[in-house]
Amino acid sequence: YTGQQVRISILDGDQEVASERVTLGAAGVTRRYEIELTPARPDAIVYDLEVELQSDEIIAENNVYQFLVDNTEKEPLDILYIEGHPRNEYKFIRRAVENDESVRLATYLQTGPEKYYRQGINTPTELSGGFPRSKEELYQYEALILGDIEAGFFNVDQLQMIQEFVAERGGGFLMSGMIDEEFIGTPVEDVLPVTLVEESFLPSHLRGGIRRGSHLTGEPFFPRLTNNGEFSPLLRLSGDDGENSMRWRQLPELQGVFVTGRIKPGATVLMEHPLLQYQNQALPVLTTQRYGSGRSVALMTASTWRWQMMMAAADQSHETLWRQLLRWLAVSAPERVTIEFDREFYNVGDEVHVTATVLDMNYEPDNDATLWMQVNAPRDVLLDRSMEWDIEEDGVYRGSFRVEDEGVYDLLVDVASAAGEGRSGESERRVPFVVTPSLREFNNAAMDTGLLERIADLSGGTYFDLADIDQLASTVEFTPNAYSEQVSLDLWDQPWLLALLISLLSLDWTVRRLKGMS
Repeated sequence: YTGQQVRISILDGDQEVASERVTLGAAGVTRRYEIELTPARPDAIVYDLEVELQSDEIIAENNVYQFLVDNTEKEPLDILYIEGHPRNEYKFIRRAVENDESVRLATYLQTGPEKYYRQGINTPTELSGGFPRSKEELYQYEALILGDIEAGFFNVDQLQMIQEFVAERGGGFLMSGMIDEEFIGTPVEDVLPVTLVEESFLPSHLRGGIRRGSHLTGEPFFPRLTNNGEFSPLLRLSGDDGENSMRWRQLPELQGVFVTGRIKPGATVLMEHPLLQYQNQALPVLTTQRYGSGRSVALMTASTWRWQMMMAAADQSHETLWRQLLRWLAVSAPERVTIEFDREFYNVGDEVHVTATVLDMNYEPDNDATLWMQVNAPRDVLLDRSMEWDIEEDGVYRGSFRVEDEGVYDLLVDVASAAGEGRSGESERRVPFVVTPSLREFNNAAMDTGLLERIADLSGGTYFDLADIDQLASTVEFTPNAYSEQVSLDLWDQPWLLALLISLLSLDWTVRRLKGMS
């Protein structure tokens, strides 16, 4: 079927929810195709992926594959945003996510000396003392944003805690706009994907103009997407490449760029200034990197609000970009209880091996917890199993069970910490998975010549292709073994030979008598 076009469909029950026509590659070569799918309801949904059946195909069963999408409602991602003054960027970032139920943006805004304003808080005491002063308080968030804030706002311990929040807790970190020089040499600079440089070391044409439109660094500019930026999911405004490029060209200019030093090794520049350079390198506008267990982003402008303010009210480009950026930052942060399966899918009769990783309040491995898993199987069957600590891995617990019915299973792992710590909902994790009928005999149903040859070789035989079957007789030979015996017999001593001779002589005599011959 090389080069042939086929239709790939995704069905939710009997309803087709997505489809695509693709061109098949060479036989035996795996190719990857992408189909966009948006779940229609908050549930664990089992979809059927079907490949169009060709007229000469014999086996239809291997043209269908079932998979599960967990679209059940989840707790929103908690993001902390610290801002130094009420600027436009702050207001429009809050607007971008205010209707996004997957994100909770808790903000602490300085409005004046000893004055602050909190928004998006869960309790009256949240952020009442300013920036968190303990790991337990900071680590409840998945990501941290620092706006135009002075380094003096934080004490030494808090600066170190920010670095540990990203490196150890695995949180996301974003610094936006103008960065105070006092951050140079602090743990926060270590986290950033760019180096910081004192203004006095910059060329005169790059000094001190970010807030002045008459200065080179303060003038409006159209940011240039790098090759990495064009294909980054952070900056996608459309799934179609052509439409995505068109929508980027329609965005208004940004105004002002903060000058940083060189890009750190391992960092990725997604947007850069089209004209200005420092040390023969285009000024980065948006840069990302992995840092320890987490992620960090440097956004060197405070004017993305223009992508909303200067566009039609119905345009969602600004909202889309900020929602994607914040989710990307936050999803890298691990939960205190994570569950992994040994396989992506299971068939009826398979053994399911479950691994749970448990962290304490400081997001360090917890070896003193008690874990119990409860499995809700189809037909209202309930399985209860304990999970045992893996002595070779800190914070890791394992358990297993066998699945006997097809359908959607619901696995609940409950954790009881020896220290009795944890907020509500952190002590358990629920994960659905799907079990399908076994189709092993239909998968890769073509003849496996290599396997047949190995079986023949191991058993002392020979493999013959159907085209060489005429050689079979000539290759059959006696093979001595414990169950065979070779016996040599003299042909002239065989009774059947004497009987044959007598029969022939008798026949000859009878014929002669009947014909009257002597």
